[in-house]
Amino acid sequence: MIQDTTILDCYTDEPAGLGVPPFVGVWPRYVAGLSEREPTYLTIDDLRWIRYLEHRPDAVIDPPVGRTHIEALNHTRKAEEIRHILETTERLVIIAGVQTPGKYLSARPGTLREVNKLLTSFAVRKVLTGPVLTAGTQVRGGVRPQLPQAEDYEELRPFVFDSYEELQPFALRGATLIGQMPNMPNRIAEIETGRGCPREKGCSFCTEPLKHAVQWRTARHITEEVRTLMDLGVRAFRLGKQSCIYSYEGGDPQKIEAMLSALAMLKPAVLHIDNANPAMVDERRTELFVRYLTPGSTAAMGIESFDPQVTRANNLNCPYEMAFEAIRTINRIGGVRGENGCHALLPGINILLGLAEETAQTLDRNLAALQQIVDEGLLVRRINIRQVVPFPGTALYEQAGQRYLRRNRRYYRAFIDEVREEIDRPMLERLFPIGTVLKDLCSEVHNGGTTFLRQIGSYPILVAVAERLPLGERFDARVTGYMRRSLTAERVR
Repeated sequence: MIQDTTILDCYTDEPAGLGVPPFVGVWPRYVAGLSEREPTYLTIDDLRWIRYLEHRPDAVIDPPVGRTHIEALNHTRKAEEIRHILETTERLVIIAGVQTPGKYLSARPGTLREVNKLLTSFAVRKVLTGPVLTAGTQVRGGVRPQLPQAEDYEELRPFVFDSYEELQPFALRGATLIGQMPNMPNRIAEIETGRGCPREKGCSFCTEPLKHAVQWRTARHITEEVRTLMDLGVRAFRLGKQSCIYSYEGGDPQKIEAMLSALAMLKPAVLHIDNANPAMVDERRTELFVRYLTPGSTAAMGIESFDPQVTRANNLNCPYEMAFEAIRTINRIGGVRGENGCHALLPGINILLGLAEETAQTLDRNLAALQQIVDEGLLVRRINIRQVVPFPGTALYEQAGQRYLRRNRRYYRAFIDEVREEIDRPMLERLFPIGTVLKDLCSEVHNGGTTFLRQIGSYPILVAVAERLPLGERFDARVTGYMRRSLTAERVR
């Protein structure tokens, strides 16, 4: 049987939106909704898996000893089925674009070079779409982005829509694609609430202002999509694909509550949020998120730098004191422990290295600010430190490119080590005291005799249990110790 359209998901990670497993991104679902008949769904893992088997026919994804092969863990089908699909499909729509490079536990996004190499033996019409068409893609921080070359594809097709009214039927029709995705009971669906950046001028490095003007999706549309996905078996959701959830509908508390209360009435197992501009964090909005979200959520704040000079030069979200006030507000209201062992809502902090006007003293100021957080007794769920990728079209690309990365890279390793040892470990001890029981952890990967588990949600803590547990199952565990950014624990159920 000839397939009309096959989607190849190389996974996406944007400043506003995550589609790397266990997250289910919006891009594959929306693209699927454009087709009258449901497309076939493949992942970059499928391509890797059939290539592995060409060289090692006896290969297994999760061998009885050693580590789980995460680069092929999320394959969808048997090898012969994958080959048949690629040999018979009329059109292969490739979805790619990592613009917020990170580290991933149970998946590895595909690069343009990789996917083109893996497809060389298949005579297929390749159509490229996704964030990659806006400024490119890069899975590593601090290096130049990969830009698509038109001659490598039959078509470069941006996926655009003028309004959420126009998008809605595609979003609902494409929801059924999740039936083809692996490990769905342990996945969390990204739900779009808005697009564009509400700030008049965005941060120097961010690609979001390049993509869309500001537009907010109605509570009715959001709830309708969540209900559709729940009818299909999804139980965990993150309100993402927006630069600041606190700015929803202009930050109107009544409209925020209308959305959150409607979603909470559906009783999802997990309802979390993502990005929050510290300038928009106040008590009333925070109280609403704490009231309606499930425990363990994180408001990820793009502070990026605590150096006033860097803040000004890159038009960052907020000055030093505003950042601290936002952290204190979320702690005051969200710092209560929930039934799953995690706090209701905590801030997350993003630090970005390589921004314009950065100096060695910038790193000292960042470390001092993080130390102040510890000294004040405040809680921060996680501190992400990344090297910036200057994407074409951004102000940083035009203003500085890689100049500050090259100048200061020699300082980064020592800075990161200090944060991990002097900040992260004391913070983990405060967040998860010895004996804390974390509930409903999902076993994701093995490394030797150790299983790594996480709760399903927004930025869940990584937990290492010294047993080789079956993957894809749920366990409770008691905290026994600490590693750099993770916990050790013993299984209690």
